Amino acid sequence: MKVGVKLLVASAALVAGGVVAYRALDDGLVYYRTPQELAASSQALPGRLRVGGLVVEGSVLAVPGGVAFTLTDGVSDLRVVHTGAVSPVFAAGQGAIVEGRLDGRVFRSDRLMVKHSNEYRPPPAAATIAPAAAPIAPAAVSRTRVGLTEWAISARDPLLRPGPVSLEVTNAGATAHDLIVTGGGVSAHTPVLAPGQSATLRLRAPRGALLTLVCGLGGHEPLGMRGTLRVAT
Repeated sequence: MKVGVKLLVASAALVAGGVVAYRALDDGLVYYRTPQELAASSQALPGRLRVGGLVVEGSVLAVPGGVAFTLTDGVSDLRVVHTGAVSPVFAAGQGAIVEGRLDGRVFRSDRLMVKHSNEYRPPPAAATIAPAAAPIAPAAVSRTRVGLTEWAISARDPLLRPGPVSLEVTNAGATAHDLIVTGGGVSAHTPVLAPGQSATLRLRAPRGALLTLVCGLGGHEPLGMRGTLRVAT
């Protein structure tokens, strides 16, 4: 059997088993999971992982030492906080692979790969990703205040109505913080807020969703800077 045929057969077997591969610039094969596979995995995950997907438009946020963004495969989203070098061709709407560790609902990356060679088989293009279901929009907007400190993320009204939501975020701490909101197809974030600064996040909350709140700055989430908001059914 020719080498090319062997590679084709091996690639087909990998895809059938739920593992995706693409050819790297060094002619090696890099294997990665999708956000959906990561969310659905019932087995213990290894310490270091590679995850691939499409960078969601409007999700990219510069953070100290790197960048935060959301990867999607059209079914599940994964919020990524990357610390390290960022390729000048990295951009929203393109495929990307990250390598690092899963920390709760946030993926902490220290390696970011963006490929543009003819041999690269990227995650699905934006046109092939199914549109998200239209959210349920009640007449009124849920307004909730969220406070950020070095030790906690607080919310005044943790149970939200489905539909339009306005989160009024204030950094009540002594150091800079931001707020990342993910879950139920939602991906939103504030800019980095200096002590005393405020920002308003406007999003649409799907019925019955559990929204995760974290600070995307390195080292802050392990201190307890995480929280949740539940959306009524």
